[in-house]
Amino acid sequence: MSVEVVLQTENIREDSVFWYIYRAQSSGNIYPLEIGSLLCQAKDLVCEHEKVWAACAKGCSNYGSAGGCPPRSPKLEDLASPENPVWLIYCRFWSKFKHEKVLVSRNSAIHWKFQDAILARLLANIGYKLAPLLKGSFLSTGYCMGCVGKKCNFKLGLDFCRNPHKRTFSMEATGINVVETIKKLFNIELYWYSKGNTDVPYMFKCIAVFPGKVIDKNVSVPLLINTVNEFPSCLCQYNSNEYWNYLNENLLEDTKSKKN
Repeated sequence: MSVEVVLQTENIREDSVFWYIYRAQSSGNIYPLEIGSLLCQAKDLVCEHEKVWAACAKGCSNYGSAGGCPPRSPKLEDLASPENPVWLIYCRFWSKFKHEKVLVSRNSAIHWKFQDAILARLLANIGYKLAPLLKGSFLSTGYCMGCVGKKCNFKLGLDFCRNPHKRTFSMEATGINVVETIKKLFNIELYWYSKGNTDVPYMFKCIAVFPGKVIDKNVSVPLLINTVNEFPSCLCQYNSNEYWNYLNENLLEDTKSKKN
């Protein structure tokens, strides 16, 4: 589907939120994911470098060892000027759509790993696709995923990245307070699993794309839809008959957009 065709759609909410019908390639299981985005400037992001890095150092074993984490990661001010455009793209996996075997598990780690694996890889793929198209860069979510199936060179004691063109840094790694940024710009609260607690309404992850030029919503939203429509994990393309049939048949009462 071309960008021109996507531009003709009239079923996107004003705040650029839509459903993505995700199909796991290994199992074939299907999970509806909420995708949303927002255009802003770097100065709109809540940046608290010292506070965020201190939290990383205290609570994450990747600090000081992984190639995409502090202190090897750059600071936000080294990547963008305050007026530079930023395109935030998030994906939310509502917990009620988790696989039934995960839903009944009392192990919070199983719940977290299940949702995290889907969201982190999908968002990384979106970033890998959009950044070069826009002649820019992107900040991912969580640890670097550039070396799929291989241990990070830095963790092996080496001082170079084996895949520098795939190396990613997370928003947190550059000093962005993601919790406060999401609350400020999307008015969305974030939740986390903890030992003994599997009752989390959703998992939410976000990436930040830094386009090489200013773009507006008339370009960004169709481009995002076109991008995810082309992924192998896309069960049915946004706004197709199959798409709406799936939503109707699965009674997604809180669907973010309605067919006209």
